[in-house]
Amino acid sequence: MNSDDLRAALLAGDLSRPRLTWYDEGSGERIDLSGKTLVNWVAKAANWLESEMSLEPGDIVRLDLPADHWRAIYWSLAAWTRGLTVTTGDDADASVGIDSEPASAGADLVEPAAALAASPLQAMSDAMPAPVGDVPCAVPAVDDVTAGSRVFVTDNRAAPALTAALIVRGCSVLVVRGGDERSRAARSASEAVDTTL
Repeated sequence: MNSDDLRAALLAGDLSRPRLTWYDEGSGERIDLSGKTLVNWVAKAANWLESEMSLEPGDIVRLDLPADHWRAIYWSLAAWTRGLTVTTGDDADASVGIDSEPASAGADLVEPAAALAASPLQAMSDAMPAPVGDVPCAVPAVDDVTAGSRVFVTDNRAAPALTAALIVRGCSVLVVRGGDERSRAARSASEAVDTTL
């Protein structure tokens, strides 16, 4: 996959439809991002990485966010549209660090944990920047998923990469943090999921 495919997929189809729905069973938080809202967050983050951090394709962005958090998903998408490599944990080679905790050492941008809290990205442009080439991540194959499906991503560690692959496929994605098998099954039913990965 290249960044042009990802960018085109983010901008394709009915942008008013849900593109990413996220639940945190521990906090009770629910985030529902339409195609338009997801594009806005991805564009703002991509523009911040490019204009504020002056990152170039091949540079590394460290995400100190859980992989199955909705903010980690849009930051990964933003980085990949810029040809950047996303890493987690302690990576001394990272040019930029993104975190949700102000006390984290070495983070260049601290994203607020609360969904509606003010973000440093709000002032950034929401125009999607031009694509730059290949997406430097291992994108899982989702060829057996029907375009337009509502997909429950249960492999939370791979949520960003799976979400990217599914968006390119024209799917809508559900990610749930925490919960037991029963609560996750209930979420799947209430969100009209037709495919589980």
